[in-house]
Amino acid sequence: MSRSRLLRHPQLRDTDAPLLFNFDGATRYVPILAGGGLFAATILLSAFGPIDWRIDNGPPVYGFLTACLVAMCLGFAWAVRRRDTSASETASSRLQASMLVVLGSLVLLVLYPLTVYNSTGSWYPDVVEGLGDPGKAYADKTAAGLEIPQFATYAGMIVAPLTITVIPLTLFFWPRLSRLARVLGVITIVLGLALGISKAVNQDVGEVAGYLVLFLALVATTTGTETRGRWRRVTACIVGTVLVIGGFLAYYDTIISGRVESNVEDSGGKKDDVDEAKTATALASFGVERTSSPFYSIVPQAAQPTGALLTSYMTQGYKGLSLAMDAPWRPTYGLGFSVFIRHNLDKFVPFDEDAIEARTYEGQLDEQGWTAGVQWSTFFIHPASDLSFYGVVPLMAIIGYVFGLAWRDTVARRDPLACVVFFYLGIQVLYLSANNQLYQGGELAIGFTAVLLAWLVLRNRRAGAGSELRQGA
Repeated sequence: MSRSRLLRHPQLRDTDAPLLFNFDGATRYVPILAGGGLFAATILLSAFGPIDWRIDNGPPVYGFLTACLVAMCLGFAWAVRRRDTSASETASSRLQASMLVVLGSLVLLVLYPLTVYNSTGSWYPDVVEGLGDPGKAYADKTAAGLEIPQFATYAGMIVAPLTITVIPLTLFFWPRLSRLARVLGVITIVLGLALGISKAVNQDVGEVAGYLVLFLALVATTTGTETRGRWRRVTACIVGTVLVIGGFLAYYDTIISGRVESNVEDSGGKKDDVDEAKTATALASFGVERTSSPFYSIVPQAAQPTGALLTSYMTQGYKGLSLAMDAPWRPTYGLGFSVFIRHNLDKFVPFDEDAIEARTYEGQLDEQGWTAGVQWSTFFIHPASDLSFYGVVPLMAIIGYVFGLAWRDTVARRDPLACVVFFYLGIQVLYLSANNQLYQGGELAIGFTAVLLAWLVLRNRRAGAGSELRQGA
């Protein structure tokens, strides 16, 4: 079978079915309401939540955060509200989501055994140990990363532009996917979740849960012609959202409690000390309990240690941001926003990596005891090393604009590449209070950059073709 005939195989072609949501009404704004709403919630939690991070420079810190939030929302609103004259609003992308999902899933499945081994030291994902003994599972994951050559990681970077498409397209393009694409996509996602659970980490499960909630919100807000059917859909989406959030919180409590309990036992403590250890971990040596917080009167006492730890993960980055905003800006000229890019560029372009690292805000925070990789410092300090904090505000407007434009192209043009860009920019928005999620590791840095550039290039070509057609007419 020739390559052209293979690519035209029905299982690699999308169906003509519409997506489950439309680009109209409130649906246009659901992504920014969800992402921006979570960002705003973390800001409020840092100011009124159970942990007082003792931010001494509150006005500039919260003023900066508010400016970033407003800029991002304005950029998004501009993208979804502007009249698109660059290309036909009804011109669908010729790229087939089914083909991307099938090929990406097959590559991931081939690499899966080696990926599991590199991640856990075992050739299969031990979900039972991950849930039953999270402390040991997490320790095994850490040891594997230090002791086992990470061949799967390097291979994953090479194929990342293809493999990162699987989750977003399986979720958002489900009605249009072929049967084979659906089956492989679901299998790949389930195996990925199994690997995350076997490592006793929250990220993999949390990200899928977050986007399931967004997906349900989009479906719920999509307008329909039949009132009764719409209310049934809304009710089903609300029930699904409660189940997803409840399931994730139960998983989070299981994993965190097990890991903390293991640390307590390793240090010679008793199980009765676990709640105190959770609180101490939440405070990260820099915070104190804010006893006046409504948290302590709303949240049941038994859930407060775990709740405080979850709150810490969502807000501790603002303490790092506070320390960074008191530090001097030492420009890093494009080398400060990504450790991965800086470290690998050093192999081709001679420069003093340690000297550049010391100039970054992250490097300066290390000197103050706020350790990168142990405590978070928000997304903002990374581009600020190159742009200054003043330059980050317009950057957030650009991010918001691209986020909105990708969302628009996902629904209006059914563009698979736009969907991938939208999905991972959404992940970064969810992590604004924590870290530079897209560029701290190689797989996402390479994969996202390649897909982003491909989407923009193909979009411009389509716009140019549309312009020529209009001139010819």
